[in-house]
Amino acid sequence: MLKDMISIAEEQMKLKLEEARTKFTHSGDKGTLAEDSFRKFLGEYLPRRLEIGNGEIIDSNGLRSRQTDVVITNEDHPLTFTPDLPGLFFIEGVSGAGEVKATLTSTELEKALYNSYCFKQLEMNINGTMYSTNHSDRNRFFKCPPWFLIAFESQLTLSTTYNKIIEYVESNTIKSDRLVDGVFILNRGWIINLGDGKGSFQLRTPKGDLGKGWVYQDSGSALFDLLGWLSIVMPRMTRYDPIIPMYIFPSI
Repeated sequence: MLKDMISIAEEQMKLKLEEARTKFTHSGDKGTLAEDSFRKFLGEYLPRRLEIGNGEIIDSNGLRSRQTDVVITNEDHPLTFTPDLPGLFFIEGVSGAGEVKATLTSTELEKALYNSYCFKQLEMNINGTMYSTNHSDRNRFFKCPPWFLIAFESQLTLSTTYNKIIEYVESNTIKSDRLVDGVFILNRGWIINLGDGKGSFQLRTPKGDLGKGWVYQDSGSALFDLLGWLSIVMPRMTRYDPIIPMYIFPSI
């Protein structure tokens, strides 16, 4: 039933995009509508302890992300933003982030990969926190939350998108955990980085072995798959120390 409900929501988002195409000639207007409809969707299906915004994210080391279409904050994040306007976010209060594309092209993919790289340079300060996770996820998602890319449509095949990601990683000598963690394309499928294969989100090969690194799969329910993936990989912790003081009174 849940899968059917999300499929209906997916169709509604695509209809809104088609409506935008008939109304607007500027691609930016279409992109804005796609972002708004996706953020609204997440707000309806993610747990109530999470809020959805957009803007830039900073860490206590002074690093800053690029403009981010989707910022998922948890209950520890200070109320420093409004849902409809770009805000400034603290990485310690962010559970996930991502970018939305109405249509994914080679150029837009490369921009998104760079934006994900900038985000993945941020690091959470987890002092004064309690959490329960495995070693693989602790080193990956409790250092910097997951970042995803979702596209309503794509000019690229799933395999081409996969190959371009691999080429980008190799040509820029980027560590596997310092780039987008998952790419989801409606009516097409998904590409996910499984890391060392020992995280909470696991896939097995036909032989029963744990999958590792980048994998891709055709899927007619990419939006449903994205929600399932996010629910598994987003870090969950209990924070005893407030976030703002570490930015107001940085350690000397």
